[in-house]
Amino acid sequence: MNYLSPLGFRFLLDRTPTTEYFIQSTSIPSITLGEYTQDTPFVNIPLPGSKLRFEPVDFTFRVDEDMKNYMELYDWLSGLGFPESFTQYSNFVNNSRATRPGSAVGKESAEDQYSDGSLIIMTSSQNPNVRVNFKSMIPISLSALTFDTTFSDVDYLQAQVTFAYTYYDIEKI
Repeated sequence: MNYLSPLGFRFLLDRTPTTEYFIQSTSIPSITLGEYTQDTPFVNIPLPGSKLRFEPVDFTFRVDEDMKNYMELYDWLSGLGFPESFTQYSNFVNNSRATRPGSAVGKESAEDQYSDGSLIIMTSSQNPNVRVNFKSMIPISLSALTFDTTFSDVDYLQAQVTFAYTYYDIEKI
């Protein structure tokens, strides 16, 4: 029996293929279940709630020299938020369909905004062991990139992206 190592993992997201090998850190987000209380004359009794709450998931990644991985996420966010015109969203949907196999061209649907993702957790021998499947992910924030000429050593840029999602499940591979 070995302990779980924090070093062995991979993250796969269909919509951002160049980000996979640059992920530096992440975590399995917390999950909470609301609760109700049943009042009694003596002590209140806690009862399980009816909805789970999944916290957003954060990823820290190194930015490649061409900023390709950063731009994939930036374009996704810009397409969802369309800061310049309504056609940005349509262009985003059409471009994302063109890059995804099996996507139908035509009427836009809500699923065009999302992408499923998988966090693969490795064994101590670096073999896939557990998969955390995130359903219907969308980016909700992308961190700033800070350039600074006062550094004495090169510390390559990292960025953080935060995703909201519907839920996640965990499966043994």
